[in-house]
Amino acid sequence: MEYSALIVAAGQGRRMNLGYNKVFYTFADGKNVLEKTMSIFEADPRCRQIVIVTQREDYFRCMRNRTQRGNVVFVEGGATRQESVFNGLMAVSEDYVLIHDGARPFLEQACLDRLCQCLSEHDACLLTVPCKDTIKVIEEGRIKETPNRSQLVQAQTKPPSLQYFLFANRLKIGFPVYIFLGNPNPNLRVSRHKHRNNHQKQSRPHHN
Repeated sequence: MEYSALIVAAGQGRRMNLGYNKVFYTFADGKNVLEKTMSIFEADPRCRQIVIVTQREDYFRCMRNRTQRGNVVFVEGGATRQESVFNGLMAVSEDYVLIHDGARPFLEQACLDRLCQCLSEHDACLLTVPCKDTIKVIEEGRIKETPNRSQLVQAQTKPPSLQYFLFANRLKIGFPVYIFLGNPNPNLRVSRHKHRNNHQKQSRPHHN
């Protein structure tokens, strides 16, 4: 199954207090978060196109020294994640689209394989992990409900990966999304200071 990888990377890094987009934070090996995320799909022969959704100025400033493959496409991000994903979908070339969070550079090959397998059987699939925490629904500052944890999962990337023709033809109809379980640790999202420390990044980031 050949696919386009749509990497959403238009955030601002506010939770990490970086002052710039966290996907351009540099690891100790000299590669930034976005480069590591891209390398997952560059190494997969099924990936025929990589669509990067981010801010134009950030991308070309931080990635200018990187040798680009001809199948990498840049798309300007939107005001919201939904707008950014929509902008990226307008640029895809393949029937299947794997939508991935640019701040998750540790996706395992096994999870990628299972996603492709899921998409071969269903129209839309989402990588998840079981919910280990007890979740409370609150209303006006009070606990209203405690959902059954066995019915909850945590999404590891959003929105779901899908067949593009399905998205194009059923925007207003909706369709079922099937889940499959990933690995909670390797696909950790880089979004807080503890995540930077856990993955042994440089103490001072490079942001040219």
